[in-house]
Amino acid sequence: MTYLSQAVLAFFCTALLIMMMRRPAERFGLVDHPGGRKRHAGVVPLTGGVAMVAGFMLALAVSYGALGHFAALFAGFLLLALVGLLDDLGEVTAGTKMLFQVVAAVLMTSWASVYLSNLGDLFGRGPLITRDWAIPLTIFATLAVINAVNMFDGLDGLAGSLALVTLGYFALFANHVGDANSLKLLLVLCGALVGFLVFNWPHPFRGRRRTFMGDAGSLVLGYAIAWFSVYLTQQAEFPTVPPVVMLWAVGVFLFDVFTVTIRRLVRRRSPMAPDRDHLHHMLLRRGFSGRATLLLIVTAQLVLAAIGTALWRLEVPEYLVLLAYVTVGSVYFVAFFLPPRLLRRWRRMNGAATEREE
Repeated sequence: MTYLSQAVLAFFCTALLIMMMRRPAERFGLVDHPGGRKRHAGVVPLTGGVAMVAGFMLALAVSYGALGHFAALFAGFLLLALVGLLDDLGEVTAGTKMLFQVVAAVLMTSWASVYLSNLGDLFGRGPLITRDWAIPLTIFATLAVINAVNMFDGLDGLAGSLALVTLGYFALFANHVGDANSLKLLLVLCGALVGFLVFNWPHPFRGRRRTFMGDAGSLVLGYAIAWFSVYLTQQAEFPTVPPVVMLWAVGVFLFDVFTVTIRRLVRRRSPMAPDRDHLHHMLLRRGFSGRATLLLIVTAQLVLAAIGTALWRLEVPEYLVLLAYVTVGSVYFVAFFLPPRLLRRWRRMNGAATEREE
């Protein structure tokens, strides 16, 4: 089968499974109820993630023989889909869920040997080799990306659309460097993701078929993004993508997880504590509609990934690409997530300084 036909098959398998699992989900309690931080109306099935993983695996059934070196990726998908499903059912603690994420990251680094051994020429003095820090750094980065994707799963269509943009750019990268197997996996995963978005994107034809991906979906998508962010930059068989370009391709996810974590630490709260201080929450509180918020954030992700890709193709030195990324991230931090307490303190200090000058 061609890549495109397998992607289309993943789309239909995912969509069909979502429709078939609606009633069983209600029977077994695999649903999301409104209340607390959840502002949606009515009970919504949490079957999107399970359907995506199943649709992805079914569409690749005829290709497993040629994809043996991705066994750790498939194992990580199944592991995270399982713990995500149990979490959606309320059967696991946050600590257990984090432990499973660590195990999946270890599968990635120690079974598949996918880890950040070379960070590229980030300071204009040659490649930065991580040596003994390669595996710990990769595990930390993988956990950060997984949880960053999970944090955006709070608005219809948002996490799925952002993941689709990122994985779509990864497919372009894989095609450019000639990595046919990665291209196949990414296209099939995108097909499954589109099959889910049919039931999650806020369009008028969705009706009562609204579906959430749940943790089973967000954890798997985060793992896929983390895997290919590393894999496409470190392999020896094909030309590689500069690691700094991946920062741009995963831009909005990383900006959000970094700044929200800093904000929680300043407030002396656990970095893992849930709240409503993410980018989409901020935009909603500033008066943007849900659809406008969705379009703004997805457009931002598209633009960031396009900038990183353009800088790479224009052969801009990697340290300048990093400098540009840090600059954009700093602007983002000040504009959206600088803690209100620090802002008020700065305003008071600035006001006092102005009075002294007068």
